[in-house]
Amino acid sequence: MTSADTTGTTGSWRAVLRDPTFARVWISQLTSSLGDQMFPFAIATSVLIEDDSVTGFGAVLAARALGMALCVLIGGVVADRFPRIRIMWSVDVLRAVVVAGAAMAVLGAPTWALALLVLLVGAGEAFFDPAYESLLPRIVPKRQLEAANSLTTATERTIGILGPTVAGAVVALIGARSALLFDAATFAASALLLLGVKEKARTKATATATATAEKSTEPAGKPTESAWGGSVIREVLEGFREARSRPWVWAILLMSLFHVLTTVPVWFVLLPERLLRSTSDTVAYGVVLAAFSAGALIGGILVRRGIRSGSGTVALLSLLPFGLAVGLLGVTSSVPVLTLAAIPAGAGLASFQVLWMSALQRTIPDELLGRVMSLDWLSSTAAAPVGYALVGLALAKVPVWVITLTGAALFVVSTLVPLLVSGVREFGGRAAPDSHPEAEAEAKAEAEAGRPAVSEA
Repeated sequence: MTSADTTGTTGSWRAVLRDPTFARVWISQLTSSLGDQMFPFAIATSVLIEDDSVTGFGAVLAARALGMALCVLIGGVVADRFPRIRIMWSVDVLRAVVVAGAAMAVLGAPTWALALLVLLVGAGEAFFDPAYESLLPRIVPKRQLEAANSLTTATERTIGILGPTVAGAVVALIGARSALLFDAATFAASALLLLGVKEKARTKATATATATAEKSTEPAGKPTESAWGGSVIREVLEGFREARSRPWVWAILLMSLFHVLTTVPVWFVLLPERLLRSTSDTVAYGVVLAAFSAGALIGGILVRRGIRSGSGTVALLSLLPFGLAVGLLGVTSSVPVLTLAAIPAGAGLASFQVLWMSALQRTIPDELLGRVMSLDWLSSTAAAPVGYALVGLALAKVPVWVITLTGAALFVVSTLVPLLVSGVREFGGRAAPDSHPEAEAEAKAEAEAGRPAVSEA
């Protein structure tokens, strides 16, 4: 049992950080997140400014999104097949090499070559994210999942606030190429931190399922060329079936997809359009974005101890301020008003994320968790480019106030409707059997000590 298991403290950042395994993984994630902030700034500088190519810059960004979208479902399968720490380590090494290659590419390589390197970075993220999100139940006790997810969210939001400023300063001081090399160094450092980190072994069910899948895809003594591909497709479909078998999971995945296609892009596209066009004040735009990130940091902190009951209800109601913020974009460009609206909007999104991630990690069987996490990522992130394109088309023909108020109304309705679906209000009710051999001993120890556990959403 890890040291975090013995603390008896639920929802404490200090408790989860006492576990050396989680601490090293968290520091690794913090390091690579800082490097992530360098990447878009350096690419923008080298392609958009130095080469004066808006088309090339768009192609490079599209390549990153394409790499993530193409590989995320496969990334979920891989996360369920192989040790997740090993996957994260391999991806960090790959990204270090690729980003270093990108630094060399800016010496004069064609844009398509740089786009190809960026596509590999996006593909790496598609493998890294499901592995990381499904790793936490293997290194953190279930009663402390909210604390671990909260700390992860707080880290990401803090980097989101400070990272762009740091990245801009680094690019200005040492140049785009050197910034990319610095980025590569952060991935290398992250990989070094993961060396020697141990995760709890895969469950017997996982190993058996993997062996059966591999065996079933090849005839005796003569494997077919499509064996592995058929196995991957079958395992991806297993992830879909797992999500569909739990109405509350499927409802939230569809809700997230709808949000990303309709309302979320409205905020991120129209916020700069409203502020920069009406006030030409880039500082004001930065202030609102910082307020949004600061709110997300606050929201992540507030739910670090979890919710005793009704976690799904709390999570969905926490999203509603974001709908209000989107609606305000249609009626005002006041920086103070939008700043005040951005704080609870960011807080709500982060609170939802912590509670939702913790519920999935607690209830989905370990052998399927990576694939379900990849579906979540696909529904909440991969569809974003389509949403941005739809908003752009609407701007050409529809008044801004109609777009924002319609988006806000759709967001509120689509957020409340899932509450009618079985299991959503408690995010699944009873948890799936714990995949760790020490889980029963841990639960028994908690019961004997009289410590109430966080609601097994």
